[in-house]
Amino acid sequence: MASHICSLRKGINTSMYRKKTWPRWNLDNRRQGLGGILLRAGAIALILALVVNLSAAPACAQTQLQVTSRQQSYVFSESLKFVIEAKGEEPIVEAILFYGLEGSRLVRRIYPRFTPGLQVHIEHTEELESGQFPPGVKIVSWWRLRAEDGTVLETEPATFEYADDNQNWHLLSGQQADLFWYGNNEAKAKELLERADEVIVRLQQEMGVSLERRVRIYVYNSERDMRRALSRRSAGYDEMVTTLGVSMGENTLLLLGSHPDASLTIAHELSHIVVKLATKNPYTDLPRWLDEGLAMYAEGQLPADNQRALERAIKEDKLISLRSMTSYSGQASQVDLFYGQAYSVVAFMLKEYGPAKMRELLQVFAEGTLQEDALQRVYGFGLAELENRWRASLGLGPRRRAVSIVASASPTVEATRSPVETRHTCSSSFGALLLPCFLALMLSMRAKRLRRVG
Repeated sequence: MASHICSLRKGINTSMYRKKTWPRWNLDNRRQGLGGILLRAGAIALILALVVNLSAAPACAQTQLQVTSRQQSYVFSESLKFVIEAKGEEPIVEAILFYGLEGSRLVRRIYPRFTPGLQVHIEHTEELESGQFPPGVKIVSWWRLRAEDGTVLETEPATFEYADDNQNWHLLSGQQADLFWYGNNEAKAKELLERADEVIVRLQQEMGVSLERRVRIYVYNSERDMRRALSRRSAGYDEMVTTLGVSMGENTLLLLGSHPDASLTIAHELSHIVVKLATKNPYTDLPRWLDEGLAMYAEGQLPADNQRALERAIKEDKLISLRSMTSYSGQASQVDLFYGQAYSVVAFMLKEYGPAKMRELLQVFAEGTLQEDALQRVYGFGLAELENRWRASLGLGPRRRAVSIVASASPTVEATRSPVETRHTCSSSFGALLLPCFLALMLSMRAKRLRRVG
């Protein structure tokens, strides 16, 4: 009986509870229904605003920018000139010029001055330093124009070859190289090309690398002709030093073909190209004493001027500090000694420790390893110990004093991405999107507040 009464009371209490709370439950549902309606209304308003905005897009896209003329030209080793003419339905207010070497990620960004308007003529002349770009490279450029309403036009890239047009070049093609020459001595040109092919094959085998691009060799008949293509250091330096050859970029070689040592110079400069390929990395360059030493060794016998300078420095114990030879010499009076000493150090390393160790050293440098760490890893000692061992092989004691060499700074270039395609872009009205979003947010907050009541 007691249990029955207890059950009955539970049933009565439950029934009474349901009866009292039913109206409240119904009211909450009505409130939630109102909030849902408000949320749906806000969403519909947002969708309608987007539809209206999208339907208005064609009107914005009607603002067109059109390029009516575009030119690029150059004066070798003096300047580059870029010209563009364009028109639009809205005033053109900004222009950006991009240019750089084809295949390079380094690109110049330039903001030329011009008068904004519906029709514009914009040009920019870039002054060049002598030897800034090697002959034969391809230069790519493109423009980005912006109208007052935000419409943007980016042009397709245009490419042209930057050639030394001061000479009437002829072309000879070998197995590994293309040789450009002018004048009447075709037999000499063929001899140099044959030498180049032989050296490239030998160096690739010794270094364990393969050239991905053909080498371009420009043979000049005089110092005067070649000077326009070379970088200048100083008036005094250029007057005292004759440049027999120079490697530029990854695969270009300039050669003074009229010099008796032209055949040796080809081996020297091709060594730079192959060694650079073998040690290429984004972190560090090869020390100059090693790079030039390998190039001098590739020539074969040390030239007489370098030999005399080296012997004199050994006799007087005035050898250049090996650490200061990490960069190029800025003193014309030390050039012969610099190259002679670099040859001597590399010859010592090859004779004492063998070619296999040298190849291993180049592989370690290819990983971006610093000079001291690379030597320690391969030979078990650093630069100072290498210098003392080399000096001992010459009959000299440990180095007591150094002759410093000043290195010249390199120019920097602003980097940016390369273009992919021509495209028009149009700015949309931010307010048209913001208003319905704001209304939807307010309606949502109102609905939440109604649900919290009671």
